[in-house]
Amino acid sequence: MGGRSTDRRPASQRDRATDRLMDLPPLVRNPRYALLDVFRGVACLMVVVHHAGFALLAGESPKGGGGPLATAGWAYNAVLRRLDLGVPLFFVISGYCIAASVDATRRRGSSSARFVARRLWRIYPPYWAALGWFLLVTIGLQRLGLERLLCCHSPYGLELILPQKLNAWQWFGNVTLTESWRHLIGGGPREIFTRVAWSLCYEEQFYFLCFLMLVLCSRRLYEAMGGLTLAIVLVRVAAADVGMIHRLDGTFVDLWHQFAVGLAVYWRLNVPSGERARRAVELMLVGLAAVGFTARIPNQPVAHSTGVTALFGLALIVLRDRDDRIVGWRWIAPLKAIGRRSYSVYLYHLPVTTVGTFGLYELGITGFWPRALITVPVVSLAAVGISCGFFWMVERHFLNPPIVGPSTAEGERRPPLAGESAPSASGA
Repeated sequence: MGGRSTDRRPASQRDRATDRLMDLPPLVRNPRYALLDVFRGVACLMVVVHHAGFALLAGESPKGGGGPLATAGWAYNAVLRRLDLGVPLFFVISGYCIAASVDATRRRGSSSARFVARRLWRIYPPYWAALGWFLLVTIGLQRLGLERLLCCHSPYGLELILPQKLNAWQWFGNVTLTESWRHLIGGGPREIFTRVAWSLCYEEQFYFLCFLMLVLCSRRLYEAMGGLTLAIVLVRVAAADVGMIHRLDGTFVDLWHQFAVGLAVYWRLNVPSGERARRAVELMLVGLAAVGFTARIPNQPVAHSTGVTALFGLALIVLRDRDDRIVGWRWIAPLKAIGRRSYSVYLYHLPVTTVGTFGLYELGITGFWPRALITVPVVSLAAVGISCGFFWMVERHFLNPPIVGPSTAEGERRPPLAGESAPSASGA
């Protein structure tokens, strides 16, 4: 009684039985991809250093003429400006993990409500805490007469947005993670208070579409993913061709193709298929990379991100069979640890980098190389450290949601798949 199953078969046999019940072929391997934690760490560090890099002006190089030192300074600055490519890497990783989560939900016989509950529980409470953190910093420094550490008084840093500048509709969009597209239906221009939550606004739309596919097309999930991707790409191309792409600005149509790279990688690596089908996925990624680097793609917040996500997808395919060996390297461990805390680092770092860059400039670190070699690394390390503190205070409590919807007891004891957190304090 009490909902506990009396099925005594080993878990692997129960999994295969469930798959047969839904006419699902078994996966060719466990889809858990441990190296994704490492890539999460790399991606979030890229974003942190990119924001710290606003201590240097766009195109700035050391004063005093040319020479190798000036060239090195210019190149260093240029690299900092391109580290925003860490965000689209998250889209690919998310695509892979959500594909694994949706697939696991149907294979385990869990309800679609449970899939939604996991996403809501995992995303919103830590994000709302981040909103509180931004409000605390911005209002607190204004009350102390230190608004200059937030914005408006120096070009040497990425400004924060003051809360009093947002209207009620903009606050609604920020609280609900709909602000990227809320402006399409009214309420004033788009204003992302935390500056980083724009990507979460897209992610929530991606999750909703995957939920719909889980509900409506559970038995033909992969076909639905492929068909939806094709339809969205065609809509995007047609809208751009007739000059209407601006009417879709901020919607899933903008960046679904980058998220879909992760979906394609999941299918390529884990779902039984023929050799031609696997090669076709790889060729499509090569083609997407070519288009991404050669064509002008509208409504793309990060330059060259389409090409980079396609190449990243190919890299994930190549590295899959080396996954266990690479994550065992000792020097990889810090990146893996940061990757497990990457959501907190992404959410909470910006006030630290902003106040830090403006503050160190006021303290006299004003030359190009002092800003490049002292300000950027110091505020980056401080931002990661403080953000990891928020992981322990906030995020770790929302890694594993309460059980929602029917789910077997055995299913709860199975090893986690990609996109799922093991029941540990570290979120491993």
